Amino acid sequence: MTAQLRHFDSSDTAENIIAAINEDGAIIVENFIGNELLSTLVSELKPHADGFEPGMSGGAIKQMFCGAQTKRFAGLATKAPSFANLIDNDLLHQWAEQSFANDYWLNTGQAMIIGPGSTEQMLHRDVGNWPVVHNLGKDGPEGTLSIMLAITDFTEENGATRVVPGSHLWEDFSVEADEKQVVQAVMPAGSALLYTGKAIHGAGANISNDKWRFGIQMSYILAQLTPEEAHPITIPWEVARNFSPRVQHMLGYYSHKTFLPDWPVLWTADYRDVRESLEPKADTEYVSAGAKRLELPIAAD
Repeated sequence: MTAQLRHFDSSDTAENIIAAINEDGAIIVENFIGNELLSTLVSELKPHADGFEPGMSGGAIKQMFCGAQTKRFAGLATKAPSFANLIDNDLLHQWAEQSFANDYWLNTGQAMIIGPGSTEQMLHRDVGNWPVVHNLGKDGPEGTLSIMLAITDFTEENGATRVVPGSHLWEDFSVEADEKQVVQAVMPAGSALLYTGKAIHGAGANISNDKWRFGIQMSYILAQLTPEEAHPITIPWEVARNFSPRVQHMLGYYSHKTFLPDWPVLWTADYRDVRESLEPKADTEYVSAGAKRLELPIAAD
């Protein structure tokens, strides 16, 4: 029998919720945010969502993974100041403080809006973004913790996130999930799916005729997975633009290509290479020798 996602309420104790995540790898917390914050997020993000085109340029794998009918954009604290309330959520920080070996910080906050006609996303583990952690499997340190907040109702029809409960404890992370092990995170707006980066998951197919599934994915990351110096702050672009492409790459003015030489998945802007957002525009390209294909699950949402 397939394990089901356990449901909690925001009024339940943090201890019970965190214990369940540790056991199952993923759980749902209903009423995670109140109606007032939900309404504010909707009003602040709607102009950006309405004006943002679905799809992603790049190779076939990237198109398939990101979704031709999916809108993805980040920088949410600028687009929606109320998003800071989610970053500051007490339950999430209690979970993070108990899970990470040391300090942590925000990995990403992205709107993920899946449109009608979207197919199922390939199942993956988010920790696959960091192979050095992924390869340690269930006994490795916690690399990332995530929340998928439902801005609209998540239903089987509109592409509710697919999850494999218990997969964070599998002995072999290279084993693929069987469809019989997959369940969907069906939940009303204002609820949230909380899951460890070791849990297998992926967006569901949106088979509706006209319903867009609007979610916000936010994750924290182990702080040691970052440089000592915040180079783009200490060395601004107006200075760095005069250096060679390789120096710009070292200073953080390129996104990092973990899986495919042409696919940046880390240190991005709206899930696109940071070079696309630089002003004045960068006019050269550089791919480091380390940007090679890795035979690991592709991790994103």
